[in-house]
Order: sequence, then structure tokens, then C-alpha cells
Amino acid sequence: MNRSGWITGVVVAQALWALALNAIAVFLIVLARSATSDVSLGLKIGAVTLAVPALLATVSWYGLWKGTLWGWWLAFVTDAAPMAILIYSMADDGVRNIDWDMAVITATSAIIPIFLLIPTVRKFFWRSTPEEAVPQVNGR
Repeated sequence: MNRSGWITGVVVAQALWALALNAIAVFLIVLARSATSDVSLGLKIGAVTLAVPALLATVSWYGLWKGTLWGWWLAFVTDAAPMAILIYSMADDGVRNIDWDMAVITATSAIIPIFLLIPTVRKFFWRSTPEEAVPQVNGR
């Protein structure tokens, strides 16, 4: 299947996002094994909290890799939700209390959802049949 650079970029970005979430969850579990009992519980809760989005990101990456519409939707919803939460958090703090680290994290979280909405990417995943995604060259 011929894929444009945008589609490949989205699939790679989603794979990196899933890898990062999984790595952070595993890292928190490793830290929890060497921490005191009260700190260990917090690290385990954080790991489980990240494990759910990590699993969803991994499944959505697989769907994007296979070129399915459900993969696009799952990736969009699971990537747009944290972005919306971060935007709400920044707006809730107020305009006068801008935390620039939080602003960078929020802007970074918008990368994949924006990539998913690029017309070339959206049309690739929203096609009705797989043959529509492959451009016809010389009638073949």
C-alpha cells in the first residue's frame, strides 16, 4: 500500500507516543520497587494511570499502521482528550498565571491530533475501500 509521508509520519508519531507512555509506566513500576511503602503506592497509582492511555495508544497505533478508520478514531480521541484536559487546566489557572512549562506541554500534546486532521491523512483513513487510497498510475 502506498502511503504518503504525512501518513507515515502520523503512524511513527503515534508509535513514539505509545512507546513513551509504556516506558514511563514501566519506569514508575521500577521506581516503586525501590521506594518506601507510602511513596511506592503513589508510584503504582501513577503507573496504572499511565498504563490505560498507553494501552489505548498502542492499540490505536496498530489501527493506524493497518490503515483502519477505527485506528484513526481511537488515536484522535485518545490523543485529543489529554490535549483538552491540558487546555482546560491552563485556562482554569487564568491568563495572568501562565506557566510556560505547561504551555509547552500543552502545545506538544496538540501535535498528533493536528497531524490526524491534515486533509491527506484524514482522507486516507476515511476512504471507503482500500483501493481508493492507492493512486492509479496509467490505468493500473
